[in-house]
Amino acid sequence: MNDILEKPRKIYVTRQIEFNAAHRLFNPELSDEENRQLYGKCSGKYGHGHNYLLEITLSGIIDRKTGYLFDLKELKKILEEEIVARFDHRHLNHEVSELEGHVPTTEILAVTVWEILKSRLETIIKQEVSLHEVKIHETGKNSVTYLGE
Repeated sequence: MNDILEKPRKIYVTRQIEFNAAHRLFNPELSDEENRQLYGKCSGKYGHGHNYLLEITLSGIIDRKTGYLFDLKELKKILEEEIVARFDHRHLNHEVSELEGHVPTTEILAVTVWEILKSRLETIIKQEVSLHEVKIHETGKNSVTYLGE
């Protein structure tokens, strides 16, 4: 079965999820005016929200027995438990402990998501599968990609 997989085939598998969250871009080490100049309206006192689209990409060798790299139902479950439950309908500055003490830019959010998922995936997946990419679309025009570097 799966003769096409006699030769190891490296592949990339991506799953998307959405979550909604608010944040305020504000560095307490700067004055209000410096924050306004740096972050503009994103530094407003009460923050603002985004409908984030998160793409998680795994990479590795396709399993000859299953034809899968990784069961996407399992990845969906992990993303719901680790990301949606943690970030959805939260204020990132005040309700997410991993972001405490950080300006919750989308860049910082991407690195945080990477660390959370890398830790979880290391406990359950075989060596041939790894977290390849975290991509967060903050808006339809802005996105951040992190490759763990």
